[in-house]
Amino acid sequence: MKRRSVLLLTLILLSAAAVLLILTRMAPVREVRGKTAARPLTDQLTAQQQRAQDIALSDGRVQAYTLGRRSEVMGVRQVRQSDGACAAANCRRVDIYSMDANATTSVIVNLDSGDVLDVWYQPGLQPGLNARLADRAVKIALNDPAVIAELGFRPTAVDMAPVAARLRGTSCDQGHLCAGPTFRVGNRILWAVVDLTEDRLAGLDWTEVQPDGPNQLYQPASDFCPTPGSVNRDGWTLAYATTDTDGLRVSNASYQGRQVLTSAKLVEWHVDYNGTYFYPGFFDVIGCTDNTSNGFPIAPYGETQILDLMEGGTTVGFELVQDFRMSAWGAACNYRYEQRMQFWDDGRFRIVSGAFGRGCGDSADIPQPVYRPVVRIDIAVNGDDNDTFAWWDGGQWQTVISETYRTPYPDPGHGPHAYDSQGAVGWVMDSSGLGYYVIPGQGQFGDGGRGDAPFLYVTRHKPEEGDADLPIINPGGSNVADDHQQGPDLFVNGESAANTNIVLWYVPQHGTDRRADDGNPPYCWTVAGEPNPETYPCYGGPLFVPFGVGVTGSPSASFVVNGAEFGVADTAVFTNTSTLPDPNIPANFLWNFGDGVTTGSPVTATHRYLIGGIFTPTLTVDAFVWGMDTAVGQPITATAKNSFLPLIENGG
Repeated sequence: MKRRSVLLLTLILLSAAAVLLILTRMAPVREVRGKTAARPLTDQLTAQQQRAQDIALSDGRVQAYTLGRRSEVMGVRQVRQSDGACAAANCRRVDIYSMDANATTSVIVNLDSGDVLDVWYQPGLQPGLNARLADRAVKIALNDPAVIAELGFRPTAVDMAPVAARLRGTSCDQGHLCAGPTFRVGNRILWAVVDLTEDRLAGLDWTEVQPDGPNQLYQPASDFCPTPGSVNRDGWTLAYATTDTDGLRVSNASYQGRQVLTSAKLVEWHVDYNGTYFYPGFFDVIGCTDNTSNGFPIAPYGETQILDLMEGGTTVGFELVQDFRMSAWGAACNYRYEQRMQFWDDGRFRIVSGAFGRGCGDSADIPQPVYRPVVRIDIAVNGDDNDTFAWWDGGQWQTVISETYRTPYPDPGHGPHAYDSQGAVGWVMDSSGLGYYVIPGQGQFGDGGRGDAPFLYVTRHKPEEGDADLPIINPGGSNVADDHQQGPDLFVNGESAANTNIVLWYVPQHGTDRRADDGNPPYCWTVAGEPNPETYPCYGGPLFVPFGVGVTGSPSASFVVNGAEFGVADTAVFTNTSTLPDPNIPANFLWNFGDGVTTGSPVTATHRYLIGGIFTPTLTVDAFVWGMDTAVGQPITATAKNSFLPLIENGG
C-alpha cells in the first residue's frame, strides 16, 4: 500500500512538471524586480574570479542579505592583506551592493578550500562602481536632455571618469548610489551627478577653474602596487602595505616589545564644495588597482619610502611615505595625496595625511573645497584588549563609557574640543596604566599644517568595520561642513567602549587657499605638476604621546591656602602641591571648598565664601589605575570683615 501511494505521488508531480514546462514555453518568463539573485559580474572574469563569485553567491548568508533586493556584484579581487586565515591561502574578496537596502555585503572566499571565510553585512556603505555601472552613468550623462541643454551641444565623451559623488538637496542625500561624470568647457566644469539607484540624472552644477598649470601625463601600470615590507629600527617593529582602496596601511606596530597599533590606514578622502548648499562633493579612494578591483582608486606613485625623521639636524626616528597621483596631476580635477606614518625613537607616533589638489573649483566668489581624510586607527595599548578612552572637558578627564564622538563645532554633549596644557584632546589607556595622549594638529608640527579642526570618533572594534578594505562610508551624510556625519558616525551605536578593544576615527579638515596675495602661501593647492612641481600641500593628523611606562606608586594629595580667615568679599587661593607617581600621567583634581561648592582644576583654584561659617576644604586626586588620595585642609573661617557686606550666618 505504501509503495502504491509513493508511485501515485510521483506521477502527480511529473504531470505538474510537464504542465509547468508547457506553460513556460507558451509565455515569456518575466523577471520580478528584486526577487532574483544578485547580478553577477560578467566582464572579463578570470577563472579564479568566476569561481570566487560562484562560491560567494551560493552562500546562504549572502543570499539572505541579497534575495528580495536589487543586488549586484561590484568587484572580485585578490586579498592583498596577509592577516588571518588568508596569510597562507589564496583568497578573493567579493563585494555585492544592494541598492534597495543601500548596503554592501563583503565576502572573503578561500579558493584553496572552496570555503567562505567571512561574510560582512555593511549597511550605509557603498563599494566602488563596477564597469557596467560606470558605463551606465556615462551613458545617462551623455544623453540626458538637461546636460545637452546646459552645455549647448551633444557631448560624445566625459572629461573625468565617474567617481562616487553627491549633490546636496537631491536623492543622493538619501542613501542612493550616485556618480559624477564631468564635462569641461574652457575654465568651467559641469557636474552631471547621476543617481544609479533610480537610473536617472540627479542634478547639475558648474564649478570654475583657473587655466591648468604645466603637467606631464603619465600612465601608471595597471598592475602596479608598491612592495610590502617591514621595519625594525629605533625601537619599532611594524609591517606596511598599500591596500586596494584604503591607502597605505601600517600593521602590528610594536615599540620596545609592546604592541601599539593593530593597524592604521586612510580609508578615503571626502572633498566638499561646501560654500553653497547645492555644490557637490565627491569621494576619493587611494590604493592599488588592477583588473580585479572595483571602483577607480587613485594609484600609488612609486614605491613606499622609508626616510629618516629629522629634528634640528638629528635623526630622531623614521617615517613611511607613500605618494598617490592621478595621471594628469597639475590640471584641474586631478588630485595628488600623500600619507606619512611617523615614528619617533622615544615612542611617539603620528598618522599624517596630505592633500595637494588641484581642485575642481576655483571661482573667486565661491568658497574653496575642504579636504577631509577619514583615518582609522586601531589602537592597541600593550595589546588590543582592556583599553579605555577619555576626553578633556576643560578641567577634568571624562572617561568614555559607550561609543561616542566629538566635533570641533558646538554640538550638545559632543563638542567643541577642549585642549589640555599640552594640547591633548584625550587619551587612551589600558588597564595596566600604559597609554597615549592624542594631540591634534594646531600648526605646531612644522609641516605647514594650519590646524586640523578634527572630528574624532571612539568605537568598539568590529572586524566588519574596517579590518579589511572598507567600501565608501556614509555618502548620504558625509561632507556636511558642520555636522558630525562624516562617515564613521555610522559605527557609533551606543555600544560599550570602556575596557575593551577600541578604534579611533580621526577626520581632520583642511580648507583650500589658492591665493598667494593674502600674506600666506596657498594651501591644499598645486600651481604646477610635473616636470617642475610647485605645490603647497596641507598636512594634518594626530600625534600620540606615550605615558605610564615603568610608573609605580600612588598619588599623594596636598595643598596650601593663602590664609585661614576670609571676609565674604575676599578671594581664597588654593594651591595644589600634590605629587603623582609620574608627572606625565593623567589625573583629575577635585576641590571641595566645604560650603557645597566643588570644582576641577589641576594646579590652583580660587573661591569666595559668600556665607559666614567655618568650612573644611578638601582636595581629591584621582590618578585612575594608580589610585586615589584625598587631602583635608585646616578649617577656614568666613567672617564679615567688610562692614558694607552683611554677614549671613550658616543656616539662617
